[in-house]
Amino acid sequence: MTSTLFSTVNRISPAHISNQYTTAAKTVFAGGLVKGQKQGIKVYDDLDAVAEDFDMYSPFWKKARAYFTANGEAASLLALTYAPVTAAVDDPTNVQSQATSDGAKVTASSGSSSTTTPTMSADATGAVTALKKYYFAGPQMWFLVDFDDEVAQAISNFIELQNTGMFILYANDPTKLRKYPDNKRTMKFTLPEVDDSSADVQDTYNNVLDAAFVGAEYGRKPHSAVKYALGDLPYTKPQDRFDFTPDDLADLDKYNIVTYAYVLESPRVTSSRMSADGVHIDTILGWDWIQNEANSRVANLFIQNAAQGIPYSEVGFNAVVNVIRGTFLDAGDLDIIAPAVDADGNETGKPDYSVDYLTPSQLPKSYETKREMRGIKTKYHPMGMVEDVYIENTIVM
Repeated sequence: MTSTLFSTVNRISPAHISNQYTTAAKTVFAGGLVKGQKQGIKVYDDLDAVAEDFDMYSPFWKKARAYFTANGEAASLLALTYAPVTAAVDDPTNVQSQATSDGAKVTASSGSSSTTTPTMSADATGAVTALKKYYFAGPQMWFLVDFDDEVAQAISNFIELQNTGMFILYANDPTKLRKYPDNKRTMKFTLPEVDDSSADVQDTYNNVLDAAFVGAEYGRKPHSAVKYALGDLPYTKPQDRFDFTPDDLADLDKYNIVTYAYVLESPRVTSSRMSADGVHIDTILGWDWIQNEANSRVANLFIQNAAQGIPYSEVGFNAVVNVIRGTFLDAGDLDIIAPAVDADGNETGKPDYSVDYLTPSQLPKSYETKREMRGIKTKYHPMGMVEDVYIENTIVM
């Protein structure tokens, strides 16, 4: 018997194909901020990997369990560890010495730092410092593992300044969430605290509404229903079916606070509102999709034209603009953009957006010298969503 008995058997064919097996990289969809001794990040693909660094039933482990359960381990989770950072203080200025009978009196102006905010706590400063460094490490949504009022405000205010991403903020005390009135990129959640210290509770319910929600959001289209639609959140105990009333929900709605409560026969997320009035999560997700997709497509255009570059001409400008327009057309197909209407108010079947730009001859010569294409302006009307239906019924006796 020859040594080639166990070898590959091939067909008689002009095509010769060999296979290699690899594991596809997962998307890093979410990031959890956890306080530690040293700043850093690590990406986890499943709960077993988390257990190597975090104790079972520790706060991060419990939130990771809810996150991975909600998305079936389809997306990775990033742990962003932040460490307290004490605000730096500059050397005193205007130092003066005045002789006295028993020595000298020294006066000076106190130093101040231009790189930190004196009113922020060390934890809040550390969280923003870490977030600023690793913000583009992959996550689209961020959550705080252990609620801290000052840290939460700092994270919310930082993310509000960014062009993409959102903060899913969770607190058991809803009064702690009556802030952030102008923050469009913060979504606020609350539920009564669960005592999960006992063995008979810890594998059923935890305080993980934020992580469960984020996990459930993975893989959904930007314009997807949340209010009254998103449910089955793992390890999340809903509001009491009978004690939590419509009046209680109205009190939360006044501050754009979301909870998890029974809608008819099953628990559902009660709102799609972000913290700022009139803004909903699907609007922000659509906004982010357009920005991120346009950014990626324009970058790829430069890569595809590496051999000759994009000329500073109408042909080159048109190539860039067509890529941007393609992004908006695809956004229309995803229901991110509302349909345009004609003069009579009838929908045209086309997305309501515009992309305007200036030709090279319309721009100052200095822009060509600096190789900058400027003057592109985009605008679109985001698609709305029906979340409540009001019916006026007449009963004829």
